[in-house]
Amino acid sequence: MCSAMKTTIDHLPDDQQQVLHAITAVFTSPDVAIPIDMLILFGSRARGDWVDDQETGYRSDYDLLVVVENEKQVNDLTVWGELERKVRAIIGDTPLTFIVHDIKFVNKEIRVGQYFFGDIANEGVMLFDRRRFSLAKPKALNAQERLALAERNFENWYDSAGKFWRSSRDAGARQWLKEAAFLLHQATERYYHAAILVFTGYKQRTHDIELLGVQAGEQHALMVDLLPKTEPDDKHLFDLLKKAYIDARYSMSYRITAEELAELQKRVLLLADRVRAACLEKIATFCGADAMRKDLPEPPTLSEPVLQNLPPPPTDPQEFGKWAQSLSELAEQRAELRWQEGRAEGIQVGEEKGRSAGLQEGEERGKAEGLAGLRDGILMVLRSRGVPIPAEVEGRIRACKDIAVLSAWLQRAVTLSHAEEVASLFNHESVAS
Repeated sequence: MCSAMKTTIDHLPDDQQQVLHAITAVFTSPDVAIPIDMLILFGSRARGDWVDDQETGYRSDYDLLVVVENEKQVNDLTVWGELERKVRAIIGDTPLTFIVHDIKFVNKEIRVGQYFFGDIANEGVMLFDRRRFSLAKPKALNAQERLALAERNFENWYDSAGKFWRSSRDAGARQWLKEAAFLLHQATERYYHAAILVFTGYKQRTHDIELLGVQAGEQHALMVDLLPKTEPDDKHLFDLLKKAYIDARYSMSYRITAEELAELQKRVLLLADRVRAACLEKIATFCGADAMRKDLPEPPTLSEPVLQNLPPPPTDPQEFGKWAQSLSELAEQRAELRWQEGRAEGIQVGEEKGRSAGLQEGEERGKAEGLAGLRDGILMVLRSRGVPIPAEVEGRIRACKDIAVLSAWLQRAVTLSHAEEVASLFNHESVAS
C-alpha cells in the first residue's frame, strides 16, 4: 500500500460515514462476481473539502476508484453496471463518479506522473484493501511538467475534435446525414475529453457526451450546459447528437434532417470556443500565460471551404487503405482538371488580349489551380486518415510551389501510419520557395 494513503473516514460526518460503509459492503459482498482488490475514495470527500449546499442543491460527488487484478475484469460491464445501480440506490440524488481499472494500469499511470492517479494515491482514502497488491509511489510533477502534459493533451484531443467537426460538415454537404451526425458526436466527445484531460489529467472511458458534459462543467463555469436541453427543441437536438454514436451507424430508424445537423454543428462550434477559453485559462495557471505555447489549435470556422467529390466511406474497415488511395487519386485528377480549366479560361481571355498573352495567362492560372489542388489533396488525405498535421508542416505544404514535390508528398501521405512520420516526410523533401 502507498504510505501516503489514508485508511480512515473519521473526518466525515456520521451520515457520510454510514453511506460509505454501505457502499463498501456492496463491493465486498460474497455475491459479487468479480472480487475487487481495492476500493478507494478520492476527490473532495476524501480531502475534506466537499460541498453540500442546501440552498442551491449542489452536492459534491462520491468519487470511487475500484482496482481489480486484470483488464478482462475491467471490461465486464455487466458486473460494474449492476454494482453502480446498487450504489446509486444508496446515495440517492448525490452525484457519483465511479471508475474501474486494473492494478497494472493504475500503477503505470502513477509511475509516469499522471497527476490524476498521483493525487488519488496522495489524497485518497482506502476503504477496502485485499492486500494482494500495492500502489506505486507517485512521482510529483513540477509546474513545467504539468504545463507540458496539459498542452500535449489539449493539442492532441482538441485538434482531433476539429478534424471530426470538419469531416461532419463535409459529409453533411453530401447529404450523408447519419454519418455526419456520428462524426459530429465524435467531435463533441473529443472536445470534452480535451477539457477534462487539461483540468484533471484523466480520460474517462465513456462515449456518453451527457456525462462528459457534466464532468466538464464541474471544472469551469464556461463549460456548464454547453449543449442546452431544458427546452423540448433543445432536448430533441441533444438526443439526436447523443444517440448518433450508436444509432447513426447501426439503427435504420435513426433520422436527422440537414437543418438539425447544421444547427448542431453550430452548437458544437460554440462548445469548441468555450472549451478552448476554459482550457487556456487553466493551462496559464501552471507557469503563467507567457510560458504557454502560442500555436495551440484553434476551432474550425463556418467560413472554411467544404471538400467536394469525395467517395463514400467504406463499410468494411479493412478497405480503409484503398479508400485513402482513392482520395489521393481523386485529388490528383481534380488538380489536373482545375489546371486544364484554368488554361482553357486563359486561352479564351487571350482571344481578346492576344493569343500569346492569353496562353501565358492560362498556363499561370492553370498552374496556380493545380498547385492549390495538390495542396488540398495532401491535407485532405492526411485528415481523412486521422493523421495529426503540425502547424509547421501545414505551412510547408501551403508554401510549396513545386508540382513534382507536391505530387510525391501526396503519394506518400496515403501510406503514413503514425503522426511522427509526418514531420520526417516533409523535412526530407526540398521545397521550392
